[in-house]
Amino acid sequence: MCLAVSLVIGGSFVGAMFGAGHENAIGGLSIGFLIGIVGAVFFVVFALIAAVAGYGIWGLREWGRILSIGLAAIALLFSLPGLFLMGLHFSLFFGGFRLFRIAIGVFIIWYLMQPRIRVLFQKPAPPSA
Repeated sequence: MCLAVSLVIGGSFVGAMFGAGHENAIGGLSIGFLIGIVGAVFFVVFALIAAVAGYGIWGLREWGRILSIGLAAIALLFSLPGLFLMGLHFSLFFGGFRLFRIAIGVFIIWYLMQPRIRVLFQKPAPPSA
């Protein structure tokens, strides 16, 4: 949520900076605000989907396991381009962070695909109190 709010506010500031030299600064402000809103909506929706996946994992639901594998795969797909570009900038901190994120995504997928873990999620869910 903090990232979503910062995108809206930051988008407004960036739009105001781009529109500052023009007669109509409102146009730049609205474009920056729109970019911030779109980014914020994306992150809020992704956070809600991750929360639903966490609820499914917590309740040992098969759909939670599958959704978590899908989210980890999406995270890997978004991390790989940055890994390939890492060689252009030689950034040790951000490159190490990307490698750490990729390792976590690979570990999540590997762990949730283990046969003994799959069996846990295929059992009927215990009744909630």
